[in-house]
Amino acid sequence: MKPIPFDPKLHHGLLELWRKPWDETMTPDALPQTGFVVPDKAAGFLYRTDSSVALIEGIIAAPGLTKEDRNEAVNAIVAAIRDEARRLGFKLLLGYSQLDAIMERAKRFGFIHVGPGFHMVALDLTKPDP
Repeated sequence: MKPIPFDPKLHHGLLELWRKPWDETMTPDALPQTGFVVPDKAAGFLYRTDSSVALIEGIIAAPGLTKEDRNEAVNAIVAAIRDEARRLGFKLLLGYSQLDAIMERAKRFGFIHVGPGFHMVALDLTKPDP
């Protein structure tokens, strides 16, 4: 599964459809310019800062996918975001979630747990992948 760059004109409708069960909406202007999508499966975004730190956020998968398909698609999105952050010269990639499953996925990618409450994770982009 190879993610492609997110294009709001082509892919924003997917996000709206996928967020509908949670009664969430997000306008295209609220999304960062750097994102990736596995069409009909998952999407996620890289929030760039003016420092050496970037954020991984907004990861979402299509409802109704098998666990295997969802995991494969989301893993591909996380890898694409990590690789793009590294390519852009960021040194630290941060993410957060309340979901234990997200925490476990992050650990598999080499992120470390930063603190309690919301799960905050960090990945040192200057080190090789695990």
